[in-house]
Amino acid sequence: MKKGVLYFSGICLILTVFAVGNYFSYRTALKHFEKLQKNNENAIYEYVENYVSDEVQGVYDDFEKELDKRDSVPIGASSDGVLGVQTVYQIENYDALSNTTTVEYQSLPESLIGMNRQETDDYCKKCISSMPADEFLKGLQSMGVVKFSSERLVVKKIYDSSKIKYKYYLIAIDGEVVVYYGDKKTVYEYTGIETDKLSKREVNKLKKGIEVKDENELFSILENYSS
Repeated sequence: MKKGVLYFSGICLILTVFAVGNYFSYRTALKHFEKLQKNNENAIYEYVENYVSDEVQGVYDDFEKELDKRDSVPIGASSDGVLGVQTVYQIENYDALSNTTTVEYQSLPESLIGMNRQETDDYCKKCISSMPADEFLKGLQSMGVVKFSSERLVVKKIYDSSKIKYKYYLIAIDGEVVVYYGDKKTVYEYTGIETDKLSKREVNKLKKGIEVKDENELFSILENYSS
């Protein structure tokens, strides 16, 4: 009887050890399989990502090449060298302070219709020499043609507001204090302040013109004139 019990206990112990061993072997194999599966998933994901990126970059490069071909039109060519009402007008605004570029699309100005490349370059130069006050205050430094064709005109504007030291300009005109923008061409305000009510020193300064840094300095000067 005792031998039978011992025999049975021995068998149970062997089976238990065998079962535990199989369980740990199973867990080890499962972890190894999961690791292999994860590595395979990562490898597949990386392959797909690289493949898609390469495909997208290839399409983008082809598109840029096609645009370059369409935009590389010789000056003086007949229909392709003249801007028309259907020409897409693209403006690239580069901010030197933030080193960023924004792109906007506008209707082609009527004055540009019928112009060739050289005439368009001259137009951009004229815009710089006679820029409106808002462009001056934003620090417009240059404007030029980047790409030209009858289908698309790309113009780049470069801004640097740090170049604008004086936003306003005070001067005496016909006995009145007049405020100009810093471009000294565009009137900001007719103050209604008469120069004969100011000191001789202030009148002499106004005759030469007074450059004003910003709004705070401008209001301070005008308030002093009015008091």
